[in-house]
Amino acid sequence: MEEGEIIGVVLQKSESNELQGLIKPDEEISVGQLLLIDDSKKLSLVRIENFEFLNEFFDEKGEIAKSMLKEPLIYEILDMNTIIKASLHIIRRYNHNTTPKPGSFIRKLPEINDEKDLLSFYGIKSKEALIEYGTLVGSDIPLLLDLNAITMHMGIFGETGSGKSYNMRYIIHKLSNIKIRDKIIALPMIVIDANGDYTDLASINIDLISKGRGWIKRYVLKDPKEQNDIRLSIDLSVFTPRELAEFIMSLKYGESSYNMLQLNFLEQVLATHENNEYNFLLGTNTGIDTLKNEILTMAQNKDSGISVSTARGIISSLEIFRNKVVNRLQLVSSSSSFSESTLEIIWRNKGLAIIDFSAEGSPGVDIITKQLIVSYIARLVFNYLTKSKYNGYQRFMALLIEEAQNYIPSNDYPINANLTKDILVTLATQGRKFGVSLILVSQRPAFVDKYVLSMINTFFFHRIYHEDVKYVMSASGGLPESLAKNLTSLDTGYVIVSGLMSVMKSPTLVKIPWDSKLGSYAGYVERIDMALSEG
Repeated sequence: MEEGEIIGVVLQKSESNELQGLIKPDEEISVGQLLLIDDSKKLSLVRIENFEFLNEFFDEKGEIAKSMLKEPLIYEILDMNTIIKASLHIIRRYNHNTTPKPGSFIRKLPEINDEKDLLSFYGIKSKEALIEYGTLVGSDIPLLLDLNAITMHMGIFGETGSGKSYNMRYIIHKLSNIKIRDKIIALPMIVIDANGDYTDLASINIDLISKGRGWIKRYVLKDPKEQNDIRLSIDLSVFTPRELAEFIMSLKYGESSYNMLQLNFLEQVLATHENNEYNFLLGTNTGIDTLKNEILTMAQNKDSGISVSTARGIISSLEIFRNKVVNRLQLVSSSSSFSESTLEIIWRNKGLAIIDFSAEGSPGVDIITKQLIVSYIARLVFNYLTKSKYNGYQRFMALLIEEAQNYIPSNDYPINANLTKDILVTLATQGRKFGVSLILVSQRPAFVDKYVLSMINTFFFHRIYHEDVKYVMSASGGLPESLAKNLTSLDTGYVIVSGLMSVMKSPTLVKIPWDSKLGSYAGYVERIDMALSEG
């Protein structure tokens, strides 16, 4: 590793892990970039915390400042006598415990020619269960991610245009092509696709993820058109009477403004039935008519405690539910198209299920119905994995949720998510021991429940909004100041990786390689000027 190009020298240390160094002025460096310190073959890995240009001639109070704009030759003199002073932080020492002495060489990271070099750089003995992810900025060395830490949950955050969705496609690609003992396998995954960012992976770009997967399907809420499309239907028996009553009333009144008397009475009526009756009562026209008659009959009984007008309000809500969920979406079925049997297929085939909530895949579907579906899938995953574990069969599955703030909102986000929040909190807090990997993706981490964020142990930060910086720092346990202050200005394609999955064990700036196939998808917006000129 000591063969990396020499680009500077160490000046002094200020604290045990903090160094000052001089670097050649023509060297292109970045805050967050990693370098090596070579102190008589004792190597230390350091991160650039800050840097500034110094010039031995320039003084803003001196005579030279007055002539800078008049004499072009001044620029050449300044350029010839400029150096870079850098603040460096030691993040790893290789087989020693000393602090580099002044005069030690500052080197670029070495070229990695084979797996032996890579293992030597990271100080590990094997690459088993490790995934190569992007490259460390300023080098061709990949960041290694530990697959065995993925059940500690992941968060991918970045504003619009920061490269977040492309990075998530890149991660799916990596998790679909895992090499273990000379065999390519994949992590079973379910993706809640908000905007059609992943739907092509089930059709035109299936080759990107198919090497390790034997089953790839897209679930839609319309008539299927593609070979791998399936119309989504769910089983209502997993829900409680209260949850179903709240969902039905929300379709008419909104998420929090429904009539409590109507809600409580509908819950009471549903509670008189077994859970296995809900698919008939709420999934068929005959069943809904039966339920309406029960409600009217009870209202006409003076001992029931509700008036006929209240009953008619409930019936009105049931009609809205019938028209939207039963007749148009055909969402409810006792033989649902997505069930625990589906999860077994996904596990056996290391498959990928994409739940397409985009306008193309689920036209006109409101957020409340999407919450019902996400809640249903999350419950299935938790029940399936816990049952498998208790029966002596360990299973693993990743649940990726785009626009996570719509399903686990913070108190600052104006949306009610009663159906999804409790089960997703359960997955975040208890799911890891049963094999659940929760992957949350959001443009606004400040709008995601802070308690759930605190359960995430690996973060991928793209450029984020100023308002989110403080929230992110609190939820993630903090970042070095050098990286934190660049969170709002990261270039597209760059990401800060922090947490347990990173073999580096220190927050790291990574560049994601561009692949035109990974970058071509429905959610990607091309440059308007180029599209117009081609037209």
